[in-house]
Amino acid sequence: MTTQQDVDIEGYVEYALGMAIFLTRLFTRVMLVGFRGLHWDDLFTVIAIAFWTTDLVILHYIGVYGSSVGQTYESAQLLSDAKVESLRIGDKLTFASWNCYICLIWSMKAVVLFYYDRLTMNLWQGQLAKYIKWATLTTFIVAILFQYTLCTPIQLAWQVKPYPGDKCVFRGENYILYPILSILSDLGIMAIPLPLLFQVKIPLTKKLILTVLFGSGIFIIIATLLRTVYSLRSILDLLVATQWATREYLISAFVVSAPAIKPIFSRRLWGMHGSTNRSGTEEPFGSSGTGFRSRKSSKANDHSVTVESRGRGESSASGKAFEMPSRGWSRRTNNSKMRLPSEASEENMVRYSDEEAGIYVTETITVSSEERRRDDKS
Repeated sequence: MTTQQDVDIEGYVEYALGMAIFLTRLFTRVMLVGFRGLHWDDLFTVIAIAFWTTDLVILHYIGVYGSSVGQTYESAQLLSDAKVESLRIGDKLTFASWNCYICLIWSMKAVVLFYYDRLTMNLWQGQLAKYIKWATLTTFIVAILFQYTLCTPIQLAWQVKPYPGDKCVFRGENYILYPILSILSDLGIMAIPLPLLFQVKIPLTKKLILTVLFGSGIFIIIATLLRTVYSLRSILDLLVATQWATREYLISAFVVSAPAIKPIFSRRLWGMHGSTNRSGTEEPFGSSGTGFRSRKSSKANDHSVTVESRGRGESSASGKAFEMPSRGWSRRTNNSKMRLPSEASEENMVRYSDEEAGIYVTETITVSSEERRRDDKS
């Protein structure tokens, strides 16, 4: 039989592993883009850390004060005043824990969604990602509204005596609705990057690795289903639901963080933060001015992008220019800037683009110097 001590120990271990995963993700992102380059997915990682930490503390005190789960109309009438007050505090904490569960799970979904938002920028999947974001936000709102309207008035959620009823104490409907909303969101999120893998031209081995990486949301779905089944089978034992909730947290933390952690295992990551100029001094990456322009090619689905790099004080005519034909770019011209060091070469450009994105999914990338092209023609 599961004891409170067993649940506490497992919860602490899984929390420590989860924090290690989240902090590694943040460390990798800072190494890649610096603090000023952090994005919404990094913010939601911090939010997820906050909710998980809060929930861990709440779950500990639920074990201290107890809960009305397992009480009946008859047993509740026999409780002493001191026990009633203790269970009332525990029930309030249980209600708060449900809120933390919803916010934590959907915060981790936001981590993935905003990561894919950057990954699919200027691709048609970017528009799909926007639709999925709104749909996921809708499921979050539904979950929160259900949490506060399942048992009304809200005070019944922590009423101990007289017994408020199973719906207010067990909240069995939560174990059904939340998994449905969560799984629907996960399926939508998984639909964003997977079509890219059918278009990208990379070795089969890498394609399989990326498929596992982007399709790992299936493990979150499995964890959610297992939590639902075991919690409903042991609905009189809150410890079982608590135990499976922390397991779901850990699996979700790993899955949502894995794509952003991947670049840390690249040896090239550690050399990304500076470039050496001709004088031998190190210059920060992205410190030089850069021009960006796009033009269509003769092919219906193709157009090219030219990136010009110049150092401080140089005119727009100086420096190096590179052309990147690719079907991945949007047809609409915008004012985006692509940063390259003034001494950029074809090799540098591919390296920085690769590591900045974390996972390189563009179908084709060809980098050529316009100066070299003119020399070849002459």
